[in-house]
Amino acid sequence: MATLTETAYQTRRAINWTILTIISYIILRISWGIFVAIWLYFFPPQPPPPNHAFGVLPALKFPQETASASSELTFKLETIEGSVPKASESATVYFMPKSSANLLALNKTQDFAKRLGFDINPIAETKNIYRFNDPDFILRTLRYDIVSNNFLLRYAFEEDIGVFNDKNFLSSDALVSEAKNILQTYDLYSDEIQSGSTKASYRKLVGNTLIPTSSLSVADAVRIDFLRHPIGDTPIVTPIPEEGSISFIFSGSVNDKKRLIELRYTFWPIDYQTTATYALKSSSQAWQELQSGNGYIARYPKTGSSAVIRNVSLGYYDSLSPQTYLQPVFVFEGDNGFMAYVPAVAPPWTE
Repeated sequence: MATLTETAYQTRRAINWTILTIISYIILRISWGIFVAIWLYFFPPQPPPPNHAFGVLPALKFPQETASASSELTFKLETIEGSVPKASESATVYFMPKSSANLLALNKTQDFAKRLGFDINPIAETKNIYRFNDPDFILRTLRYDIVSNNFLLRYAFEEDIGVFNDKNFLSSDALVSEAKNILQTYDLYSDEIQSGSTKASYRKLVGNTLIPTSSLSVADAVRIDFLRHPIGDTPIVTPIPEEGSISFIFSGSVNDKKRLIELRYTFWPIDYQTTATYALKSSSQAWQELQSGNGYIARYPKTGSSAVIRNVSLGYYDSLSPQTYLQPVFVFEGDNGFMAYVPAVAPPWTE
């Protein structure tokens, strides 16, 4: 039979071994974690091959008037790397569902027009697009697509530049809040729009055109843009980079119907659950296409006819025209505000 002294000794010995075992386990677990992290850093797992599940994708729809204008520029590459940086070999493409026409669409549109103060009897411009006029302000119109539910509300300020005589502007934050309230009031402020960002900018009237200006003190109007949230680290870009597909332009008029001189609502939903992966062109191939005049110039250099490229990255292109899929593009950015897009999906998987 063990003595009390022997029992105490064996107990201390067991405790010491237990502590040593726990410490060894912790050290081994941390070491293994460090080893795995280092291994994955130097030998990352290969991504699964692209599945091309949507088949051949339709060509991206860039604005026609400038779709081939890159041939008018000369290009020079001056990136940090000294060359075109290597891009991913594949990317996700997202399905963009479209609404279908229904018998109640026009009635719903007429109710919407009435709430905005328009005559409910429209003029059919096409089988889908209807124009509503304001009986009290003939320069105020609403063009509505009854299938997509996209629309343009506009006051033709070019024919009444006196609308800019008043300068009763709210702060930029107040105008952003007002724009959000308008979208909420008319059930247009979806979760996807809410997750994005907003941007206020200033416009000055030059001739019959509103052009960007630097401050409210010299502005004739304030523009509010709603921009989509990036997908991961990849931004969603539009034909005019600094402008969202949903935008408001406010004058400083005291008359409410002359105050909101433009509300442009173009929103194509994205189904983030229905996706496919597609092989991409190499960045050097995209660079060659841009030099050959096959890129879309989203923003010209402010001066000169030379574009110095400083950065090349991937983005997703959100067209103003309907498109079935949200597809990636190479985004070329350079000096003096230059920006251009080149479709990124590799042939033969795009029209």
